[in-house]
Amino acid sequence: MDATNDLVRRIEEIRRLLAEAEPESLRSSYLADPSGGRAVLQGSTAPALVSEWNQHPSGLWLPKSSAQTPAPIDLMAVYLTAEEVYGVTPPTGYTTRQLQRLSLESVLRFSAFWLTALAMPGASARSVDERFAGTMLNGPPRDRVLNLLRDTTRRLLVPQALMLLARTAVQVSPGSLPDGVAQGDLVGALLCISQTMGRQPETGPTVIEDRPGPLGREIIANQHFNHTWSVSGVLARYARRWLELPAEHQSEPAVVDLSQAYEDCTGVRLEDLAAIAGYLWARTVQGCFVVERAELSTLDIPHERREGVLELISNSMSGLREELQRERAELRTEWSFDPFQRWPVIKLPEERLLILDPRHLVSRAFGWLPIWDIKFPPPGRIKPSGHKKLAARAEQTLRHFSEVYVSEVLHHIAQDASTARRVYDDEQLKAAYTAQGQRIADAAIDYPGAWIVIEVTTTQLRREAATAVPDESQIEDIDKLIEELDQINATINSLRADEAALTGIHATLPRRFYPLLVLPEGFPVNPITLTVIRERARSRNLLQGPDTAPLEIADIEELEMIEGVQEDAGPSLLEILQSKNAGSLRNAGFREHILHVMRLSPPKPSRQAELFHAAMKPLFEVLPKAPAER
Repeated sequence: MDATNDLVRRIEEIRRLLAEAEPESLRSSYLADPSGGRAVLQGSTAPALVSEWNQHPSGLWLPKSSAQTPAPIDLMAVYLTAEEVYGVTPPTGYTTRQLQRLSLESVLRFSAFWLTALAMPGASARSVDERFAGTMLNGPPRDRVLNLLRDTTRRLLVPQALMLLARTAVQVSPGSLPDGVAQGDLVGALLCISQTMGRQPETGPTVIEDRPGPLGREIIANQHFNHTWSVSGVLARYARRWLELPAEHQSEPAVVDLSQAYEDCTGVRLEDLAAIAGYLWARTVQGCFVVERAELSTLDIPHERREGVLELISNSMSGLREELQRERAELRTEWSFDPFQRWPVIKLPEERLLILDPRHLVSRAFGWLPIWDIKFPPPGRIKPSGHKKLAARAEQTLRHFSEVYVSEVLHHIAQDASTARRVYDDEQLKAAYTAQGQRIADAAIDYPGAWIVIEVTTTQLRREAATAVPDESQIEDIDKLIEELDQINATINSLRADEAALTGIHATLPRRFYPLLVLPEGFPVNPITLTVIRERARSRNLLQGPDTAPLEIADIEELEMIEGVQEDAGPSLLEILQSKNAGSLRNAGFREHILHVMRLSPPKPSRQAELFHAAMKPLFEVLPKAPAER
């Protein structure tokens, strides 16, 4: 074939490749732009409207040009089961049979090791999973797990499964293994818990309206159990609510000295509890989850006071077994770990102390739980005169100071003088709107063109609601929150009618109202709970004006994240609310929107450093002093 014919043939091949699929009528009716890098449809000169596709973590394929913002399902992780790891379905009862051939102490140490690894500051769940697979699995199961973990939405170690392993072991594992009995399969026992965990006989409705249903109950309990918080934030709030604010407001007749009330009711000094719990927590984050009891004798605290603290926060293995036996079977779910939360320190033989999960230790000593020591003193402790009244006043004091703390954070968030805005507190709102029976929110923040109206409530999920007990507790707890919305709604109506009564200035432009419910102790915010709350609010005609944005819910950790963003010259609270309302995670929590949609990395608020030091001061004061240099 000569060169001319060969060239003609090649041109015809190119023409068929590029234009054979085009209708004849189009071949001369438009111009094609053969720009570099611009894809066309195969067999045509027509530009491709969608040139490339990307797969989201959820598996959904979307055009590359579309915004790659996550959906709520993208934030969910799915744990691996024994069947996926071993390739076979485990036999019924495998976990119990294995634990019956394992000593209780060995199971508790195993659970504590991996719970501590997951709770270490800056720990990556993925790296811990890979470490577990590399050290605890061999052969094909290890290879299979490492391959499955390439999917970033898969998890191997689940804190709930480790806690269930410990709880089951307390019930069935012997104190020591008889001679001649082969050791049980500890890893298999754990993975078989993951195999059966979360299986419900009935999932309930798949369309969520104004009731969560069985599946909703599980999701609420899951999020409540796995809620993450910063230790520095917990300690900062402890220092402010339990130590500083009672001293600053001691002249007010309704305020109780919480430290004194704690000692009167328990016989234990609050600073001793902070020192010993702080020391044990510090040892766990060093990777030491078993501590020799003798180590505590190095602290400058008398022996009887140390023992008083340990009586409150620790229990023996046999004591934990007795507590679990006392639990009512109908209240026990896969999310209930009451004895481990009340006694996060476990007494082992030979004078050793085991911290099963450092998260529980921090909550026990520095969160809300010390108020329960005041309300329910240890057995054998003689209650002070007027105990019931004192305990009620102490709890009310803590609730009041929780609201004061939120107000302080709001003032920090809104203190930028470069914009015209101001926080109006409860007292100012009540002075402006004094109609008979008028209900008022706790705060309102004035932004140009907008009001953020805020109600703070220390209401918490009851134990039954938090652990997915199949009753009406979750919907009853949600209804308590709906009652709080009435105060936001009434305040919005007052501002809409006459904001000059509060500000002294008549509004010249229409305002948009952003209702915000703050629960300092946390609440599981997800598409189910937000949908249920908003639907129940709608049925009562609350927050339904065309000038009113959808209700949002935040906890104190999320407000402190926004405080850190503000200190870092980031977007304002109003801008974050507006962004969330328009974002793909508008039905999830603030934390998820800030981290995954706005892609911000909020620094810790600067004031937390001083408060952290105040919380740890009792520990610093009793630590052994280094010998002076000569």
